[in-house]
Amino acid sequence: MSKMDEGSGAVPDESVEETEVFDPEQDENEVEIGPPSAEEALRYFGVDFDVDGLVRRFKQKEIIVPRFDPEEPENSGTGYSGFQRNFVWKKRQMDRFVESILLGYPVPGIFLVELPNRRYIVLDGQQRLTTLRDFFQGSYVAPTGEKNFTLDYAAPPFQGKTYETLASADRRLLNNALIQATVALPLGDKGKLAVYTLFERINSGGTKLNDQQIRVAIFPGKATQLIRRLNKDPNWRKLFGAVHRDLRDQELILRYLALKSVAAREIGPDGKTTEYKAPMATFMSGYLDANEEMSEERIQAEEAEFAAACRLLVEAEGPAALKRNRTINAARADSILAGLSLAVRERPDLSKDTVQHGMAELEASTDYLEKTQKSTSHKVSVTGRLGAAVAAFAR
Repeated sequence: MSKMDEGSGAVPDESVEETEVFDPEQDENEVEIGPPSAEEALRYFGVDFDVDGLVRRFKQKEIIVPRFDPEEPENSGTGYSGFQRNFVWKKRQMDRFVESILLGYPVPGIFLVELPNRRYIVLDGQQRLTTLRDFFQGSYVAPTGEKNFTLDYAAPPFQGKTYETLASADRRLLNNALIQATVALPLGDKGKLAVYTLFERINSGGTKLNDQQIRVAIFPGKATQLIRRLNKDPNWRKLFGAVHRDLRDQELILRYLALKSVAAREIGPDGKTTEYKAPMATFMSGYLDANEEMSEERIQAEEAEFAAACRLLVEAEGPAALKRNRTINAARADSILAGLSLAVRERPDLSKDTVQHGMAELEASTDYLEKTQKSTSHKVSVTGRLGAAVAAFAR
């Protein structure tokens, strides 16, 4: 992830303890709606790149590593917002990778997605590509600043060598070594969703990205942009806390937006009322997919309702309104935010007293509390807690 948290506009203070978002029921325990068939939405082919050509393409931005920072210029025109964290390999890993190629050992391939302009974005392999580029250019960025790239952790005869000081035969061997790439070509309307599924499945090594970090890459449309804007609301920041480096604050806003459309029985882009279908993770991704285009009028209305709901919560219950011991229960939060924002839609002059009474009513309801603690992604629990929240704040 880039130093600047995705969409936040601020560098997080690492000394500030992050809010934990607790989902009582993890989606991996649910039966998933089947993802798009790879045969229908993706075409694959293999390409062998020599290292010299791979590094050249990487330097010339023909191969791109999309970052989480939406302002990253490399993301422009790709149709994808950002897959990758920043470089995370330690120097020993970098040296040993280069040494493995010099010794003729097989190395893992890379995974690319081909764009219509014949450039490629990297699904898997940024650590390897970045290491090779840095070794060829003779420097890398360490935590303390830029340093000369010498093979400090390699064994003789490569120990202490730079690209320029390698023996000519070794340099030619490195230049001509082949690295296999698997290239995915998205096809049709389901191509992007298939890339999401593919990245989710191959993203199993190192520090795994979570669902929201993948979503912002695949669905960089108006709904995702709206979530970034809502995430900056000052009262939301009081309620949630510091900007979350893993985008859990943005994921909670997405969850609220998606479920508010269920509570309101809103008419979606396809002319049908919104109906919740488990699992929750797939439902939220579907919301972003269906709302890549949103009118400015609707965006402004969503901003106004969210801002009013957050302000009323802070006024009525204080900054800890959504928390229990620095932890936010996602199921409780989604229903409170959805019910309160819909109440604001009907009564813009809603008072903090009404909010206090509504919150007390919810806390006193054993049925509501159970639907925020057990089987929280099942349809009965979702619609039940949403209905309870809507009724509590409508009184």
